[in-house]
Amino acid sequence: MADTGKHAVMPAPFTVHAESFAVADPGSGQVLIETEASAVSAGTELAIYTGIHQWLADPNRAWPKFPFVPGYSAVGHIVAVGEGVEGFAPGQRVIYGGRHASHGLVDLRTKSPLIWPIAGHVPAAAAACAPLAQFPLAALIQCGQALGQSVAVLGLGMIGQLTLRLFAAAGSFPLIGMDPVSIRRERALASPGVQVLDPGVSDALSVLRELNHGALPDIVVDATGAPSAVRLAMSAVTDGGKVIMVGSPRGVAGEVDFYRDLHGRSISLIGAHGSSIGAEPREGFPFTRERALRLMVHLLESGKLRVDDLITHYVHTSDIGIMYEGLLHHPEEYLGVALHWH
Repeated sequence: MADTGKHAVMPAPFTVHAESFAVADPGSGQVLIETEASAVSAGTELAIYTGIHQWLADPNRAWPKFPFVPGYSAVGHIVAVGEGVEGFAPGQRVIYGGRHASHGLVDLRTKSPLIWPIAGHVPAAAAACAPLAQFPLAALIQCGQALGQSVAVLGLGMIGQLTLRLFAAAGSFPLIGMDPVSIRRERALASPGVQVLDPGVSDALSVLRELNHGALPDIVVDATGAPSAVRLAMSAVTDGGKVIMVGSPRGVAGEVDFYRDLHGRSISLIGAHGSSIGAEPREGFPFTRERALRLMVHLLESGKLRVDDLITHYVHTSDIGIMYEGLLHHPEEYLGVALHWH
């Protein structure tokens, strides 16, 4: 077992590098995992990397703060277990809420720890995305009825692409992906039944109706993370439809006429953050983390959810700075990014 490991560290905005750290032995109820791959959550990690995450300056929040070790979605193999651990053993391959680090500890004594076994045939870069997929899964859960509903997804980054594929797996149709970046629209077309649209065209709503048999979609999912996009999302949904916010908007949405755009059209505006999937079921939201993880693993293992074709860059962790800059400035080249540790 390694005495030292490596992890990515952001000491300040626009700065990231790899550092060594001491790998602790697992304590009672803990498992130590050697990371195979970790997936970049572009929205959250770029918000921290660029210094715009709203909680960085909030003195009442302990997370995130610099120096910061990013990441929360990984796959690896258990290398050691602590006293009292049941159900997990050394050598087992698992997905877990790992950071961009060569090793991670998971405490199984916490409520619904973020860890679940996954088969060896699932490619590492795809398996590493499973915890990340909780965010688009939250949108699917929050929509209520998905079967046969027409759905448009605004923003086709990694979260938006996964959102389209999860709604497709749930039987939604027609499906429309909306993004100004052509390569992202092309990737979306890989899913059966998906049509695409550049939301920047002058007659976007007319084209959207044409793609959906003359009507605006029943559901619009905003996966952009841009607060200004909410007005477009609201205008793109049918009267009485649902707008689901899965991308975390960082900032204030201006020029939204809530009487005309929301109240007057009886639209439901719904938040769907991945953290809403907790350890225990809540009224109106019965999903738990364990239930979500086993579903995501089933979809990946069975091939019902494909992710590997969304990974445009699978690189060593030493290139994480290049990846952040690429995701930030070159969306036409960078989509899904995963880091390997060997």
